[in-house]
Amino acid sequence: MLSNLSPIISRPQRLSDQVYETLCDAIVEGKLPPGERLREAEVARALRVSRTPVRTAFAKLIQQQMLRTNASGAYYVAEWDRKTLWEIATLRAALESLAFSLAPQNLSQEDFDYLEGIIRQMEEMDANPASSDYKRMAQFDFQFHTYIWSRTGHDLLEQALENIKPQAHYYMYLTRQAGQVDYAERHRILIQFLKQGDRSQANEIMLDHILPSAEKAIAWWERRQEEMAEEQELTE
Repeated sequence: MLSNLSPIISRPQRLSDQVYETLCDAIVEGKLPPGERLREAEVARALRVSRTPVRTAFAKLIQQQMLRTNASGAYYVAEWDRKTLWEIATLRAALESLAFSLAPQNLSQEDFDYLEGIIRQMEEMDANPASSDYKRMAQFDFQFHTYIWSRTGHDLLEQALENIKPQAHYYMYLTRQAGQVDYAERHRILIQFLKQGDRSQANEIMLDHILPSAEKAIAWWERRQEEMAEEQELTE
């Protein structure tokens, strides 16, 4: 809902970038749910900006498959299918494999202490699943992984990973209730790999980290879509 958007007041960066970030955050956090229609004029009014930066932001979100348009040119928050979810998971796995093959040689004990601190916060959430907060867990996940990206020494790779970060975040939002557990243990395995520094195992480690949970999450998502379709038929 647009009422969840806050007006943009401070403008230290390009206005269209701020509009994009505001809309992107609202989408990945569920404030603008899948299927909701967005109108340039209404978004511009809600953010207190002109329609030009909104139009530019919409174009970027379409390119990232966060928005879609129909034949009449109307904009909607994207409703992904299995193919898109799987493509995001496998693309991230491929890029992260390279990142984890490059990072070990650049990591110090101080870096490992920082990563262990993130895992301790994950453990607290794993210990009490009833109070698990998707937004906090996503925050910990990206905090862990983006730190690794920054230690690869590969600027283009880091940029590529940052570019798919909104899509990866939206993927996590769409599959957030799939019963993902053991976040801490799964990331502790990654730390063990990084300490051993066997670059030849990077691809296998990352595929094991991402794809099994992706298959489970997507299967849950498909079941949920079927349930929602049945519920809608009963109300019609």
